[in-house]
Amino acid sequence: MKRLFTLLTLTAAIAFAQNATAQVKKPFLWELSKNGKTATLFGSLHVGKPDFYPVPTFVRSRFDAADVIAVEVDVTRDDTRVACNRLAATNEKLDKLLPEEEMQQLSRYAKASGLDLKKLDGRKLWMVNLILTVTELTQLGVDFEDGIDLVITREAYFQKKRVVEVEGPKQCTSLAGADGPEAVAGMNRFLTAVRENKMERRINDMIAAYRIGDGEAIAKITVDEFGDSPIGKRSRQRIFDDRHGSMAETIDGYLAKNEKHFVAIGVAHMHGPTNLLQALEKRGIKVTPLIADSVLQAPATTAPPAAAKSAEQPKK
Repeated sequence: MKRLFTLLTLTAAIAFAQNATAQVKKPFLWELSKNGKTATLFGSLHVGKPDFYPVPTFVRSRFDAADVIAVEVDVTRDDTRVACNRLAATNEKLDKLLPEEEMQQLSRYAKASGLDLKKLDGRKLWMVNLILTVTELTQLGVDFEDGIDLVITREAYFQKKRVVEVEGPKQCTSLAGADGPEAVAGMNRFLTAVRENKMERRINDMIAAYRIGDGEAIAKITVDEFGDSPIGKRSRQRIFDDRHGSMAETIDGYLAKNEKHFVAIGVAHMHGPTNLLQALEKRGIKVTPLIADSVLQAPATTAPPAAAKSAEQPKK
Protein backbone atom coordinates (compact mmCIF):
# COMPACT_ATOMS: atom_id res chain seq x y z
CA MET A 1 0.00 0.00 0.00
CA LYS A 2 2.82 2.40 0.85
CA ARG A 3 4.48 1.66 -2.48
CA LEU A 4 1.21 2.35 -4.30
CA PHE A 5 0.79 5.63 -2.46
CA THR A 6 4.38 6.59 -3.26
CA LEU A 7 3.75 6.02 -6.96
CA LEU A 8 0.51 8.00 -6.82
CA THR A 9 2.27 10.78 -4.95
CA LEU A 10 4.99 10.92 -7.57
CA THR A 11 2.34 11.17 -10.28
CA ALA A 12 0.64 13.99 -8.39
CA ALA A 13 3.89 15.88 -7.97
CA ILE A 14 4.68 15.65 -11.66
CA ALA A 15 1.15 16.80 -12.54
CA PHE A 16 1.25 19.61 -10.00
CA ALA A 17 4.55 21.10 -11.11
CA GLN A 18 5.54 19.87 -14.56
CA ASN A 19 6.93 22.30 -17.12
CA ALA A 20 3.97 22.86 -19.39
CA THR A 21 1.36 25.48 -20.20
CA ALA A 22 -1.80 25.07 -18.15
CA GLN A 23 -5.28 25.98 -19.35
CA VAL A 24 -6.55 27.45 -16.05
CA LYS A 25 -6.43 31.13 -16.92
CA LYS A 26 -7.79 32.75 -13.76
CA PRO A 27 -7.46 30.68 -10.56
CA PHE A 28 -9.77 31.24 -7.61
CA LEU A 29 -7.39 32.57 -4.96
CA TRP A 30 -7.89 34.82 -1.93
CA GLU A 31 -5.78 36.09 0.93
CA LEU A 32 -7.45 35.89 4.33
CA SER A 33 -6.26 38.22 7.08
CA LYS A 34 -7.17 38.91 10.70
CA ASN A 35 -5.24 40.38 13.61
CA GLY A 36 -2.04 40.53 11.60
CA LYS A 37 -2.18 36.85 10.55
CA THR A 38 -2.79 35.68 6.97
CA ALA A 39 -3.76 32.50 5.16
CA THR A 40 -4.41 31.58 1.54
CA LEU A 41 -7.80 30.31 0.35
CA PHE A 42 -7.88 28.40 -2.93
CA GLY A 43 -11.05 27.39 -4.78
CA SER A 44 -10.59 23.80 -5.90
CA LEU A 45 -12.59 21.34 -7.96
CA HIS A 46 -13.28 17.71 -7.04
CA VAL A 47 -12.75 16.68 -10.66
CA GLY A 48 -10.09 17.80 -13.07
CA LYS A 49 -8.36 17.56 -16.41
CA PRO A 50 -4.66 17.03 -17.16
CA ASP A 51 -4.47 20.52 -18.66
CA PHE A 52 -5.30 22.03 -15.25
CA TYR A 53 -1.64 21.50 -14.45
CA PRO A 54 0.81 22.86 -13.67
CA VAL A 55 -0.96 25.30 -11.41
CA PRO A 56 -0.03 28.94 -12.03
CA THR A 57 3.21 30.02 -10.41
CA PHE A 58 1.64 32.53 -8.03
CA VAL A 59 -0.66 29.75 -6.71
CA ARG A 60 2.22 27.31 -6.45
CA SER A 61 4.38 29.82 -4.56
CA ARG A 62 1.64 30.27 -1.95
CA PHE A 63 1.32 26.51 -1.61
CA ASP A 64 5.06 26.03 -1.27
CA ALA A 65 5.30 28.76 1.38
CA ALA A 66 2.60 27.19 3.56
CA ASP A 67 3.40 25.10 6.62
CA VAL A 68 0.00 23.42 6.68
CA ILE A 69 -2.33 22.37 3.85
CA ALA A 70 -6.02 22.27 4.78
CA VAL A 71 -8.57 20.43 2.63
CA GLU A 72 -12.27 19.79 3.11
CA VAL A 73 -11.69 16.08 3.59
CA ASP A 74 -8.54 14.01 3.17
CA VAL A 75 -9.78 11.00 1.21
CA THR A 76 -6.38 9.33 1.56
CA ARG A 77 -6.92 8.88 5.31
CA ASP A 78 -8.09 5.44 6.40
CA ASP A 79 -9.92 6.78 9.46
CA THR A 80 -11.90 9.26 7.36
CA ARG A 81 -12.95 6.56 4.89
CA VAL A 82 -13.95 4.23 7.72
CA ALA A 83 -16.04 6.93 9.39
CA CYS A 84 -17.87 7.76 6.15
CA ASN A 85 -18.50 4.09 5.36
CA ARG A 86 -19.90 3.61 8.84
CA LEU A 87 -22.34 6.49 8.32
CA ALA A 88 -23.41 4.98 4.99
CA ALA A 89 -24.07 1.46 6.28
CA THR A 90 -27.59 0.04 6.49
CA ASN A 91 -29.20 -3.39 6.85
CA GLU A 92 -31.83 -2.55 4.24
CA LYS A 93 -31.50 -3.60 0.62
CA LEU A 94 -31.70 -1.06 -2.18
CA ASP A 95 -35.12 -2.18 -3.39
CA LYS A 96 -36.48 -1.38 0.08
CA LEU A 97 -35.03 2.13 0.04
CA LEU A 98 -36.48 3.19 -3.31
CA PRO A 99 -40.12 3.31 -4.43
CA GLU A 100 -40.99 0.77 -7.13
CA GLU A 101 -41.00 3.24 -10.04
CA GLU A 102 -37.58 4.68 -9.18
CA MET A 103 -36.21 1.17 -8.64
CA GLN A 104 -37.35 0.15 -12.10
CA GLN A 105 -35.69 3.21 -13.63
CA LEU A 106 -32.49 2.49 -11.72
CA SER A 107 -32.54 -1.13 -12.84
CA ARG A 108 -32.79 -0.07 -16.48
CA TYR A 109 -29.90 2.35 -16.00
CA ALA A 110 -27.80 -0.33 -14.30
CA LYS A 111 -28.46 -2.82 -17.10
CA ALA A 112 -27.47 -0.29 -19.76
CA SER A 113 -24.34 0.66 -17.79
CA GLY A 114 -23.29 -2.86 -16.86
CA LEU A 115 -23.67 -2.24 -13.11
CA ASP A 116 -24.48 -4.90 -10.53
CA LEU A 117 -26.98 -3.27 -8.18
CA LYS A 118 -26.58 -6.08 -5.64
CA LYS A 119 -23.14 -4.66 -4.84
CA LEU A 120 -24.85 -1.48 -3.66
CA ASP A 121 -26.94 -3.28 -1.03
CA GLY A 122 -25.96 -2.38 2.51
CA ARG A 123 -25.43 1.29 1.68
CA LYS A 124 -27.77 4.16 2.42
CA LEU A 125 -29.35 5.90 -0.51
CA TRP A 126 -27.19 9.05 -0.26
CA MET A 127 -24.07 6.90 -0.69
CA VAL A 128 -25.65 5.01 -3.59
CA ASN A 129 -26.34 8.37 -5.26
CA LEU A 130 -22.72 9.38 -4.74
CA ILE A 131 -21.35 6.11 -6.11
CA LEU A 132 -23.60 6.26 -9.18
CA THR A 133 -22.64 9.88 -9.86
CA VAL A 134 -18.93 9.07 -9.67
CA THR A 135 -19.44 6.00 -11.89
CA GLU A 136 -21.36 7.97 -14.51
CA LEU A 137 -18.85 10.82 -14.57
CA THR A 138 -16.00 8.33 -14.89
CA GLN A 139 -17.74 6.75 -17.89
CA LEU A 140 -18.01 10.25 -19.36
CA GLY A 141 -14.24 10.60 -19.17
CA VAL A 142 -13.91 12.58 -15.94
CA ASP A 143 -10.78 11.54 -14.04
CA PHE A 144 -11.09 11.99 -10.29
CA GLU A 145 -7.37 11.31 -9.94
CA ASP A 146 -6.92 14.73 -11.60
CA GLY A 147 -9.26 16.39 -9.10
CA ILE A 148 -7.52 19.47 -7.79
CA ASP A 149 -8.14 18.84 -4.10
CA LEU A 150 -6.83 15.27 -4.39
CA VAL A 151 -3.73 16.37 -6.30
CA ILE A 152 -3.12 19.09 -3.70
CA THR A 153 -3.40 16.54 -0.88
CA ARG A 154 -0.92 14.19 -2.50
CA GLU A 155 1.46 17.00 -3.31
CA ALA A 156 1.33 18.10 0.33
CA TYR A 157 2.38 14.63 1.45
CA PHE A 158 5.05 14.62 -1.26
CA GLN A 159 6.52 17.78 0.25
CA LYS A 160 6.07 16.28 3.75
CA LYS A 161 3.76 19.10 4.78
CA ARG A 162 1.18 18.66 7.50
CA VAL A 163 -2.31 18.04 6.13
CA VAL A 164 -5.43 18.88 8.14
CA GLU A 165 -9.12 18.52 7.38
CA VAL A 166 -11.46 21.50 7.51
CA GLU A 167 -14.38 19.10 7.91
CA GLY A 168 -13.26 15.48 7.64
CA PRO A 169 -16.08 13.01 8.41
CA LYS A 170 -18.38 15.99 9.07
CA GLN A 171 -18.67 16.28 5.28
CA CYS A 172 -20.14 12.78 5.16
CA THR A 173 -22.46 13.72 8.00
CA SER A 174 -23.90 16.54 5.88
CA LEU A 175 -24.57 14.06 3.08
CA ALA A 176 -25.96 11.48 5.47
CA GLY A 177 -28.45 14.06 6.73
CA ALA A 178 -30.69 13.42 3.72
CA ASP A 179 -33.96 11.85 4.85
CA GLY A 180 -35.85 9.25 2.80
CA PRO A 181 -37.82 11.61 0.51
CA GLU A 182 -34.80 13.87 0.00
CA ALA A 183 -32.56 10.94 -0.92
CA VAL A 184 -35.20 9.60 -3.32
CA ALA A 185 -35.44 13.05 -4.91
CA GLY A 186 -31.66 13.00 -5.32
CA MET A 187 -31.90 9.68 -7.14
CA ASN A 188 -34.60 11.12 -9.38
CA ARG A 189 -32.37 14.09 -10.24
CA PHE A 190 -29.53 11.74 -11.11
CA LEU A 191 -31.66 9.49 -13.35
CA THR A 192 -33.24 12.50 -15.07
CA ALA A 193 -29.85 14.10 -15.68
CA VAL A 194 -28.54 10.90 -17.26
CA ARG A 195 -31.67 10.36 -19.35
CA GLU A 196 -31.63 13.93 -20.69
CA ASN A 197 -27.83 14.04 -21.13
CA LYS A 198 -27.62 16.91 -18.65
CA MET A 199 -24.81 15.44 -16.61
CA GLU A 200 -22.25 15.53 -19.40
CA ARG A 201 -23.18 19.09 -20.37
CA ARG A 202 -23.16 20.17 -16.74
CA ILE A 203 -19.70 18.82 -15.96
CA ASN A 204 -18.28 20.21 -19.21
CA ASP A 205 -19.77 23.62 -18.41
CA MET A 206 -18.37 23.45 -14.87
CA ILE A 207 -14.86 22.64 -16.09
CA ALA A 208 -15.04 25.36 -18.76
CA ALA A 209 -16.14 27.92 -16.16
CA TYR A 210 -13.35 26.86 -13.82
CA ARG A 211 -10.75 27.27 -16.56
CA ILE A 212 -11.67 30.93 -17.07
CA GLY A 213 -12.44 31.78 -13.44
CA ASP A 214 -16.17 32.37 -13.93
CA GLY A 215 -17.56 32.00 -10.41
CA GLU A 216 -21.04 33.20 -11.28
CA ALA A 217 -21.36 30.49 -13.94
CA ILE A 218 -20.27 27.86 -11.41
CA ALA A 219 -22.86 29.14 -8.93
CA LYS A 220 -25.62 28.95 -11.56
CA ILE A 221 -24.64 25.41 -12.56
CA THR A 222 -24.74 24.33 -8.92
CA VAL A 223 -28.14 25.91 -8.28
CA ASP A 224 -29.59 24.45 -11.48
CA GLU A 225 -28.35 20.98 -10.51
CA PHE A 226 -30.68 20.91 -7.49
CA GLY A 227 -33.65 22.49 -9.27
CA ASP A 228 -36.38 24.81 -8.02
CA SER A 229 -38.44 22.36 -5.98
CA PRO A 230 -38.60 22.89 -2.19
CA ILE A 231 -36.91 19.55 -1.57
CA GLY A 232 -34.16 20.36 -4.09
CA LYS A 233 -33.54 23.74 -2.47
CA ARG A 234 -33.41 22.09 0.94
CA SER A 235 -30.81 19.61 -0.32
CA ARG A 236 -28.63 22.37 -1.72
CA GLN A 237 -28.89 24.38 1.49
CA ARG A 238 -27.86 21.38 3.58
CA ILE A 239 -24.99 20.30 1.31
CA PHE A 240 -23.64 23.81 0.76
CA ASP A 241 -24.99 26.74 2.79
CA ASP A 242 -25.38 24.99 6.16
CA ARG A 243 -21.70 24.00 6.16
CA HIS A 244 -20.25 27.47 5.65
CA GLY A 245 -20.51 28.65 9.26
CA SER A 246 -18.58 25.63 10.56
CA MET A 247 -16.01 25.93 7.78
CA ALA A 248 -15.47 29.61 8.57
CA GLU A 249 -15.06 28.85 12.28
CA THR A 250 -12.35 26.27 11.54
CA ILE A 251 -10.52 28.59 9.14
CA ASP A 252 -10.75 31.38 11.70
CA GLY A 253 -8.91 29.07 14.07
CA TYR A 254 -6.08 28.71 11.57
CA LEU A 255 -5.64 32.49 11.61
CA ALA A 256 -5.03 32.38 15.36
CA LYS A 257 -1.94 30.21 14.85
CA ASN A 258 1.61 31.08 13.84
CA GLU A 259 1.73 28.51 11.02
CA LYS A 260 0.99 29.55 7.45
CA HIS A 261 -2.07 27.77 6.06
CA PHE A 262 -3.05 27.06 2.46
CA VAL A 263 -6.76 26.16 2.48
CA ALA A 264 -8.36 24.37 -0.48
CA ILE A 265 -12.18 24.34 -0.56
CA GLY A 266 -14.50 23.43 -3.43
CA VAL A 267 -15.02 26.54 -5.52
CA ALA A 268 -18.80 26.13 -5.55
CA HIS A 269 -18.75 27.19 -1.89
CA MET A 270 -17.26 30.58 -2.82
CA HIS A 271 -20.12 31.88 -4.94
CA GLY A 272 -23.88 32.17 -4.84
CA PRO A 273 -26.31 34.06 -2.59
CA THR A 274 -24.99 32.44 0.61
CA ASN A 275 -21.32 31.52 0.41
CA LEU A 276 -18.19 30.81 2.41
CA LEU A 277 -16.59 34.19 1.68
CA GLN A 278 -19.55 35.91 3.36
CA ALA A 279 -19.30 33.57 6.34
CA LEU A 280 -15.60 34.40 6.72
CA GLU A 281 -16.28 38.13 6.58
CA LYS A 282 -18.94 37.77 9.29
CA ARG A 283 -16.18 36.52 11.58
CA GLY A 284 -14.13 39.66 10.97
CA ILE A 285 -11.82 38.08 8.41
CA LYS A 286 -10.73 40.30 5.54
CA VAL A 287 -11.07 38.49 2.20
CA THR A 288 -8.89 39.85 -0.60
CA PRO A 289 -8.94 38.40 -4.14
CA LEU A 290 -5.48 37.65 -5.52
CA ILE A 291 -4.98 38.19 -9.26
CA ALA A 292 -1.69 37.95 -11.15
CA ASP A 293 -2.53 37.74 -14.83
CA SER A 294 1.03 38.61 -15.82
CA VAL A 295 2.46 35.40 -14.35
CA LEU A 296 -0.30 32.89 -15.06
CA GLN A 297 1.54 31.24 -17.92
CA ALA A 298 4.96 31.01 -16.27
CA PRO A 299 6.00 27.37 -15.71
CA ALA A 300 6.37 26.10 -12.18
CA THR A 301 9.52 24.41 -10.93
CA THR A 302 9.69 20.66 -11.45
CA ALA A 303 9.83 18.68 -8.20
CA PRO A 304 13.23 17.02 -7.62
CA PRO A 305 13.24 13.30 -8.53
CA ALA A 306 15.13 12.38 -5.36
CA ALA A 307 12.28 13.66 -3.19
CA ALA A 308 9.75 11.62 -5.16
CA LYS A 309 11.47 8.35 -4.26
CA SER A 310 11.12 8.92 -0.55
CA ALA A 311 7.58 10.32 -0.47
CA GLU A 312 5.22 8.37 1.76
CA GLN A 313 1.85 8.97 3.31
CA PRO A 314 2.27 9.85 7.01
CA LYS A 315 0.88 7.29 9.42
CA LYS A 316 -2.61 8.04 10.64
